[in-house]
Amino acid sequence: MDVKVLSRAAVENGAAEGADAVISIRPSAPERCESLDLAVQQAVLGNVDAILTLHFDDVAVPVYGPFQGPTMGDVVAALDFARVARERAPDGVLAVHCQYGRSRSTALALALLAGALGVGQEEEAVAALLYQDVDGQMHPNPRLVSLADAALYRYGRLDAALAAASPRYMRWRDHWRDVSLDPERYWRQAKKVRVKRKNGAT
Repeated sequence: MDVKVLSRAAVENGAAEGADAVISIRPSAPERCESLDLAVQQAVLGNVDAILTLHFDDVAVPVYGPFQGPTMGDVVAALDFARVARERAPDGVLAVHCQYGRSRSTALALALLAGALGVGQEEEAVAALLYQDVDGQMHPNPRLVSLADAALYRYGRLDAALAAASPRYMRWRDHWRDVSLDPERYWRQAKKVRVKRKNGAT
C-alpha cells in the first residue's frame, strides 16, 4: 500500500480522492472543519471505517503551553488502522494529512512505511518518505519518530536513518531536544516573541 502525504489545503482541494483510507491529523483544540470533513468523506466515498482522525499539535514534547504533543496511543492507533487498511487494499493508497504536510503527517507516514516494510528496512522507509519531499520542506515531528521507533521495536534506527538523510530533520530534532530540557521556560520565551511580533504588526 502506498502512503501519500498531503496538506490540509491539498485534501480540501481533492488531492485525497480515490484513496482507500485517510488519516486526518488535526489540532488538539476544537476548530471548525466542515470543508475538511466533507473532503475526507468524499475521498473514501463515505466509508467511515476508512477514516482515522487524530488530535494533537505539532510539538515534540508532551505539553508545550496550550499545545498537546502526540502520544503512544496516537501512533499505535495509526499503525493498527494502517494494518487493517493494507489487508483490505494491499495495492491501495493511504493518505495522511496534517496542516501543512511537513511535520506531523510526515512522521506518521514514516512510521506506517516502516511498519509495512519490516525490521531492517528503516533506510528504505526514509527513502520512500523523502521521495515525496519535492520542495525540501519535510521535517518530521521528532516525538512521533521516537514513539514510532519504540512502537515498532526499532530501537532508534528510524531516527538514525532519518537524521542521516535529512539535515532539516536534524535541526528540528535538536531544537526540540533543547526545548525538552525546560518546556515551560521555552514557552514563556516563545509567548513573549509572539506578543512582540503582534504589537509590531499593529
